[in-house]
Amino acid sequence: MQPFVPTSVAQYRAYGDSITYGFTLSDPATQSYPNLVAKYEHVTVANNALSANQACDVPTAQIFPNQDSPTLATHPTYTLLIGTNDVTFKGVGPYEAVFKLCHQATISWFALPAEYKVLASGMVGVTTTGAGAIDTTNNWNSWTTGGLGSTVSFAITTSHDGPIYAWPRIDDDNPATYSYSVDGVVLGTGSVQTTPRIATSALHTTNSLSFLRLPSIPAGKHVVTFTQTSAGANGVSVVGIGTPTGPPANSLPSVLVGTIPFHVQNPGDPCNFPKGTCQVYIEDIEADVNLFSADGLNVRLFDTRKYMFGTPAEMNDMLHPNRLGQMELSRSVEASW
Repeated sequence: MQPFVPTSVAQYRAYGDSITYGFTLSDPATQSYPNLVAKYEHVTVANNALSANQACDVPTAQIFPNQDSPTLATHPTYTLLIGTNDVTFKGVGPYEAVFKLCHQATISWFALPAEYKVLASGMVGVTTTGAGAIDTTNNWNSWTTGGLGSTVSFAITTSHDGPIYAWPRIDDDNPATYSYSVDGVVLGTGSVQTTPRIATSALHTTNSLSFLRLPSIPAGKHVVTFTQTSAGANGVSVVGIGTPTGPPANSLPSVLVGTIPFHVQNPGDPCNFPKGTCQVYIEDIEADVNLFSADGLNVRLFDTRKYMFGTPAEMNDMLHPNRLGQMELSRSVEASW
């Protein structure tokens, strides 16, 4: 068993749902795949996964309550294995876009160290106009505008041409709209509410972290501005921005992103079909990994389906691997570690 350590100092940090947590195991602290990986790699581990979580639960229930913000000094290894409950509760179709927003927000947040982010909480490089305030609930520490025309701006310097990332929040209960610009040029508009709503099925999460990628920004000093375009006190809430055009990959956090594991083998289960419901989400997951890897970040895929096949010998129930299945999941992580 690996000793408990706070998330802020853990060399390996695991996020996900009940599969990562180790639900149905007699001793998750020794038998779940994150603990098996940590033992093999001789690293400390924080397993922050929570049962029944969907992608949009991860920032709200796991990342920000644990105040997880990697730095260049620590650059931990992360694993993210999420999507089983999105498939089960929401299915394929419109909700995939919501899944991708939260999935991309989580990956990018982990992959960029704090030194390459400009955060609202620090207020260095941050300027505001009009009504607004820092929202410290749940450790979001985001600037939230509070009136029509109110703005929050983030100044950042990029070392070469490439994208700029931004992390606005999404909220089912907030009808606010906004525009976003770079150096005074409006690039797009957004809504704080998603369509369909976040509305996760087990935790009932209605507020999460979103993601914007502003591509093809030339090297130099830039100012990214969010402007509230709707009336009222409900505004846009922005945690910060960042750039992947900075450190070499070997000094960055490693983010290993998993494919949705097989369910127990059942001829009628569409999750196990080559073009079934899980495979559709897996293609979304693979696309997200490819996006951030192409941006130069240390993001890699671990393919659970090459190691754990959902046979009765590997499973405790339809969804949850037993000790053997967890060992095979650990091998899929090791293959990308």
